[in-house]
Amino acid sequence: MKKKSMIGLARWITDKYIYVMLGVFPLFWGGGYPNITEPKALFFYGATALWLLCVLILGALSALRREGFRPALRPVHWALAAFLLLAAVSALLSPWWQNSLLGAPSTNGKPRYDGFATLVCYGALFFGVSLLARPKRSYVWVMAGAAALCCLVAALQLLGFDPFGLYPSGTNYYDKFGAYSGAFLGTIGNIGLLGQYLCIVTPVTAVSGLRAKRRWERIYLLSAAALCLVILAFSQAEAAYVGTLACVLVCVPVLLPTKKARRAAGLCSVLAVAAGLAVLWFWPGQSGTLWEASRVLHGDIRDEFGSRRIEIWRGALALVPERPLLGGGPGTFGERIDISWSRFIEETGQMRTAVVSNAHNLYLAYLVNNGALGLAAYLACIACSAVTWVRGRFNGDYIGAAGCGLLCCMVQDFFCVALSLAAPVMWVVWALMESGDARPEEETEEAAPPEEEPEAAPPEETEGAAPPPEKEAAGAE
Repeated sequence: MKKKSMIGLARWITDKYIYVMLGVFPLFWGGGYPNITEPKALFFYGATALWLLCVLILGALSALRREGFRPALRPVHWALAAFLLLAAVSALLSPWWQNSLLGAPSTNGKPRYDGFATLVCYGALFFGVSLLARPKRSYVWVMAGAAALCCLVAALQLLGFDPFGLYPSGTNYYDKFGAYSGAFLGTIGNIGLLGQYLCIVTPVTAVSGLRAKRRWERIYLLSAAALCLVILAFSQAEAAYVGTLACVLVCVPVLLPTKKARRAAGLCSVLAVAAGLAVLWFWPGQSGTLWEASRVLHGDIRDEFGSRRIEIWRGALALVPERPLLGGGPGTFGERIDISWSRFIEETGQMRTAVVSNAHNLYLAYLVNNGALGLAAYLACIACSAVTWVRGRFNGDYIGAAGCGLLCCMVQDFFCVALSLAAPVMWVVWALMESGDARPEEETEEAAPPEEEPEAAPPEETEGAAPPPEKEAAGAE
């Protein structure tokens, strides 16, 4: 009779959790856009808690049975452990500790779900997936399929339809910033967060498609990536445009197979950046994002630039000296910042007030909330994974593709809000890249069952062999 390996079961459950986070979570909305943050956050918390509970129980049983599982920790694991430890200390010492667990309330009175609980879920996800799972081609297939379905919903919305009733009653996408506050597309929500999701999915899908050996797989993945790019182009998620451009300029020179080609592509990227800066310097317009970028190059940095991001960033930086090392506590930015503005809405004939509750910059949010030490630990995680990417980009298909997605997403994060509507997908992709052996496993028609450990077989008797001594036989029992 064979014994079930507890670690094998933990790997099997982790495999299913990954499928849920890559394939189900992005498509789950739980309600209309005005309240989409809470159901998606609770889905993430619930799925992660259930998976983690199962893994911890199986881990305890494995330890009792002395199965000898020894996780191979990498530098990024130690950096992430430091980040989580510092976040815990920051939360405990925070004057706003009561809001540090789930995050400060937003304008609707509900928490933003960007506090310490979310960071713990990110950390648990990363450790569990990176230590118990390995990349599989089917993960990329599921991710591409979910992204394509999300983009199909967005395409219908861009055509004026509202197939799932996500917008407020009687409105559609083109009533954005008027009949309702903000702009929303797809099953993610805010167009900035949709851009974050597409920034992580599109490069992974595109690079995997280009490297795929099977024709159907190449067509499937590249078609999904193309659809993502089309929706991204129409979404007006400008932060995602910056991330995508940076991804192309950096990843093409890094991933080309020969040194000569990499040098040529690197030179082209440098020349492209120089040409782009020259165009921005002499940009003739008088409004728009490119004109604002041109004025910034000339040293004219105004509060209203970047949809008032400059004003928000200046306000955030002013908070740093108050608690420079450990910050105000995870998720407490909205509790500390005091910035708002009002504008007249012609469609409704009313004044609408916008209250700032997010830094619109992930790194600045970590600096304010977790302090300089917390931000340094997070940047150390990125640096460790950058080394993994550069060293292992030709080691199979996954590391090269995942590194491109992470680069695109992390550049985009410089301009995006820090919420858990799309970030869990990035953490799964990141964890798989750091799984120790990031070469995709070969797929089989059915998922492999949990590993089994055979019981020790009795020694085989051969003809003419002498029976074991009584003393040794008794000791073996």
